[in-house]
Order: sequence, then C-alpha cells, then structure tokens
Amino acid sequence: MPLSRPLRLGRFLIAIGLTILACFAAAIALPHDPYIRYQAMADTIFARADWIYERIHHDDTPIDVLFIGSSRTARGVISPDIEARLAALGHDARVANFSLPASGYDIRLTLAREALETHDVKLLVVSLVEQFPRDGHQAFADLATRRDILTSPWLVNRNLPENLARLPVRQIQLAAKSQLPEAFGHRATFDPETYKGSTIDPRIFNPGKRKPPETTEAIAALEAESRTRRRDLTRPVLPENLAWVEFGVTRSYIRRIARLAEAKRTKLVFLYLPFYGGFERPFEEAWLSQLGPVLSADFLMSDPLNYNDVAHASQAGADLITHWLAEALVPYLAEDSKT
Repeated sequence: MPLSRPLRLGRFLIAIGLTILACFAAAIALPHDPYIRYQAMADTIFARADWIYERIHHDDTPIDVLFIGSSRTARGVISPDIEARLAALGHDARVANFSLPASGYDIRLTLAREALETHDVKLLVVSLVEQFPRDGHQAFADLATRRDILTSPWLVNRNLPENLARLPVRQIQLAAKSQLPEAFGHRATFDPETYKGSTIDPRIFNPGKRKPPETTEAIAALEAESRTRRRDLTRPVLPENLAWVEFGVTRSYIRRIARLAEAKRTKLVFLYLPFYGGFERPFEEAWLSQLGPVLSADFLMSDPLNYNDVAHASQAGADLITHWLAEALVPYLAEDSKT
C-alpha cells in the first residue's frame, strides 16, 4: 500500500508557480547600494547619472532651479550660464541640469523624486518635445528604484513586462556589485577628487557636434533633415478623448511629477525646445497648462545657425536660450512658494 498519494498535476503546477513567485520576490527584495545603481550606467550615453547621484547625495550646495529633460535640454540649457545670468538679474540661485538623452517621463519622475526628497528645490523645469512619447525611457529599468518599477502604470504600458522580467536579475547583479564594488569597476564611497562640481556645463558628458552649418550644402542638409523629421513624426492615432490611452504612460508620469512638486511646494514649469523648422508649440500644451506654465523657445527654430543638428542647439542657440530663459524664470523665482 503506497505511503502517500501521487501529487496531482494541478497541485504540482501550483507548487511550481508559488516557488517561482517566491524566488522572484526574494530576488526583488535583495538590498543594494543605490550609488552602485547610478554608477552602473558608465560607458553608456547615460553616464552622467553617476554625477547626478553625487550632486544630490554628496554635495551640500543647494539646488534652487532643477532642469530635467532629454538631450535637447542637456545641449541647450547650460547650467553655469543660466546661473550667471540669473545672478545678473538679481537672483542668487544654484542651477543643476539632470537631463538624460532620450525621451520618457518615467525616468524624469525618478530623478525629480531623488532630488526633491533631499533638496529644497524652488523651481523644477521639465522639458518637452513636440509630442509626448508613447513609451518610457530606456534607462528607467536600470536607474529606477524597485518601488518605481513596481508602481509603474499597468495600463497600456508596453515597457512594463520587460521591466518586470529584468527586475530580479538586476537586483541580483546590483546586490553582488554592492558587496564587491571594486571588482566590478565601481567605487564603494564617494571620491571628492573625481567629482565634477556643483554647477557644470552638461555638454561635457556628451560633447556631440559643436559646429553649426556654415555652408549652403550644410544648411540644405539640415533643412532636409527637418522636413524628414516633420514628416516622420507620428501624430496621434486616437481621438483626443482617448489620448489617456495612447499617451497614458507619459500623462501618468507628468501627473505624478506635478503631485510631487506640489507636495514639496516646488514650482513646476515646462520648457519646450523645438527642432529646427519644427512646430512653434508642443502638441499637448493645452493639457500641460493645467499643471504648470509652458515656456516655448520658438524663436530658435527659424535660424539654422542656432542648431548643431536638427534637434540640438549650437553655442549661438544656447546663448539665446540662456538670456531668454533666465528672464522667463525670474517671475517664478520671485513667487517662491517656499516662503
């Protein structure tokens, strides 16, 4: 007579599923040093994440004005120049630019929260492009906290399955790197000798092309690229009453950024830097205006000398942005909600 009954297939599958779920949960729960998470972006176009973490957590210099956006903002908003111009206008404000190349507002929430939780930021400036992205940022799964990943929007979020699948492996890797950072080429502690400083030119991380078009041929190539970009821009497929579906991920994160700013009593402003020959206003301006003012640098887009390539400002363009933007920000610094 058998001592026990054979395990039924259904119970066996449930046991396997519960075991996998337990392993998944255990891996996700593994602790790690968040400094390692930011250092892990070295040798990528997101290598500036290392400096961002150090600026937030290892530098007591205030962050009064914080810019978060894409490479357009990293190339066009020059922190020390903005800071100097604000000082000339009578506002002693420390400026930091935490922009990362590529689009996606999930990573912008992650960086904004990291900064606003530790610094008394007066003004948060979030950059825009012509149209909201439909998906998240490429670096979100690497840089975000596990809480950020697990609380991502679950509806129409095409990044979520991959991000969740990667999370246990990421946590295991980060836990190992945190135990032996030097073995993986990371620093266990902050080194002031390698720190790049409080207010730096964000272009040092991704120099890119520094020369605007100077010949007829170069300008013609820029104009052709502009026409291609306008033509290839995928306009909304769904009607406006379904924009919450098509652009639901981005709208969700922008709302979260707005709620975070409100909770921290930080003024929120949106900044639009158009591409050459592009569109004067961002397509979602009406919706965004419910959450904060939208500043548009549309004066850039008619002169090819303001651009190094179709989307990124030249030195001449950055100088124009500095003078215009500093003056545009003064009223919001004057109505400092912290006082």
